[in-house]
Amino acid sequence: MRLAFFLLVLANLVFFTWAQGYWGGQEEGREPQRLKDQLYPERMTAVPTVLPAAPLQACRRIDGLAAADAEQLRQKLQEGGFTASLQPGGEAPNYWVNIPALPGKAVADKKASELRLFGITDFHVMQTDGGNFAISLGVFRDENNANEFLRNLSKKGVKSARAELRPVPTARIEVRGAAEALTERLAELLVGAAGAVASDCP
Repeated sequence: MRLAFFLLVLANLVFFTWAQGYWGGQEEGREPQRLKDQLYPERMTAVPTVLPAAPLQACRRIDGLAAADAEQLRQKLQEGGFTASLQPGGEAPNYWVNIPALPGKAVADKKASELRLFGITDFHVMQTDGGNFAISLGVFRDENNANEFLRNLSKKGVKSARAELRPVPTARIEVRGAAEALTERLAELLVGAAGAVASDCP
């Protein structure tokens, strides 16, 4: 009876070790076999995560703006989502075409009436710092344009006008943002901005 019991236990041990694959040949269920049984293991590859490329950034500098114009431009750029900073830019030439040194308001009004007879209506009478009066006829950033305007006035009979150099303070703007959007926006904002020069930041 004992012999039969030991034989039964021994048979169970032999079957258990064989079923676990300790004798080789039967590896189903073990970790190496499960790896082999995966479908197409040679096709398994790591797939990298591709992030969208960030927009190309740019920095542009705008020189030659009058201080008031520069501040307005800076505000518009910031409203558009760009980063803009304002810096002093020195002085720019400003040629003021005017009829100066009129001793009183009555004399200035008489001169204004003469200008209307010559067909000139785009002007205004102003009092100068010294107490005299002047008639402002136009302001130009370029000396050649100012001189050309004076020649046209002379042809109409205005002989007392002159071009006076009056440098004006200027400001510089440095603006940063997405390159494509920045180029497009500056092209819109700088239309008609006399004297403004855009370049890459140093």
